[in-house]
Amino acid sequence: MSEIINRRAFSSPNVANLMTFLDEEEDYWEEVQAILLDERVFAFQATLHKRPRRTRPFTGHQLIMDILQGHPDRGYQHFRMSNTTFIRLRDELVGRGLIQGTRHLTADEQLGIFLFGVGHGVTNRVLAETFQHSGETISRYFNNILRGVVELRHDYIQLPSSNIGMHPKIRDNPLFHPFKNAIGAIDGTHIPVIVKKSKQPRYRCRKGYTSQNMMAACSFDHQFLFICTGWEGSAADMRVLRWCCESGDFMVPEGKFYLVDSGYANTDRFLAPFRGERYHLSQFDGNTRARTHRGPRDLYNHRHAQFRNVVEKAFGILKKRFKVLRQATPFPYKVQCRIALACCVIHNFIKRHQGSDIYFNMQMEPNPLEEQEEDPTRLVGIDESRQGDTLRTMITEQLWNSR
Repeated sequence: MSEIINRRAFSSPNVANLMTFLDEEEDYWEEVQAILLDERVFAFQATLHKRPRRTRPFTGHQLIMDILQGHPDRGYQHFRMSNTTFIRLRDELVGRGLIQGTRHLTADEQLGIFLFGVGHGVTNRVLAETFQHSGETISRYFNNILRGVVELRHDYIQLPSSNIGMHPKIRDNPLFHPFKNAIGAIDGTHIPVIVKKSKQPRYRCRKGYTSQNMMAACSFDHQFLFICTGWEGSAADMRVLRWCCESGDFMVPEGKFYLVDSGYANTDRFLAPFRGERYHLSQFDGNTRARTHRGPRDLYNHRHAQFRNVVEKAFGILKKRFKVLRQATPFPYKVQCRIALACCVIHNFIKRHQGSDIYFNMQMEPNPLEEQEEDPTRLVGIDESRQGDTLRTMITEQLWNSR
């Protein structure tokens, strides 16, 4: 029904098709004005230059085939993954019926458009010129692939089971044995976003730009176990975590815990460092004196930071691979959130099927901790806080006695 109404309302077939496709997205209305403006500009330009615009001698499909059949490094440069992983991801999306080739765009080219867009963070017009299609075609298939990748999240982003055992990194290293029940680390990261002017104060983070605060639980293998997108940049990390536990289906197996930084309250499920002590890894990596622990709490914080750093590295790998997460993109806010989630799905897909690559092997500089203005202990109960203190004290004593 909406397709008939849109075709009657808009004289341009491109605009009518796009309006039908985006009809359920309330945030797209601001972009519609820009699209209509572009239509008038293009129509004016067409009267001055009456000739085809996409005249490159090779098509977008030929470009994709040339990359996939060429030197392996070209796949990484263009799609941020190996050629074999690209083909495997395409086969999974097609095999599940999430995407399909059409008469004008093969499944390879559709996936190539999406991966090139999120990998390089380029605009619709750059993609249109690169793959020799109209902006409407690029937008439609970009969103098709985005929805398909997001549908894979249930298979590639999974919480640990209740019977999960000790992680090999703990089992094989006596220094970390007291953390035997740790199953991962949790942190939040800020991703630049574009929002309406009326919403900008809520989305402005401490560094002065508008962002979404994405929370992630990460395994010690750098795989994401849980992702929560969409929170405004001004939201404190503890608030986001609390919502995930109460309304976001985030669960911690009985007797297990995650490592968190000082922006979170210390509980028996989320183990935080001691405040007022050294914590950042750079504080321990200097001379011999810096590496000498001053006391039990200092030792605990050092071991905690060494282990929890895995989530910071995972964020670093994610943003290094996908440039779209390092700069604001002119998409509706809901789409910007889905793009962040889709990048996490692809991150896990690569790790599971390809193992380590040039991004996973990169040395990441640890990010300095940011001070939280909101007291995280106010968001937990007295019993939770007491149980967390008891667990932390026990681990601290074990570390100190076994040093």
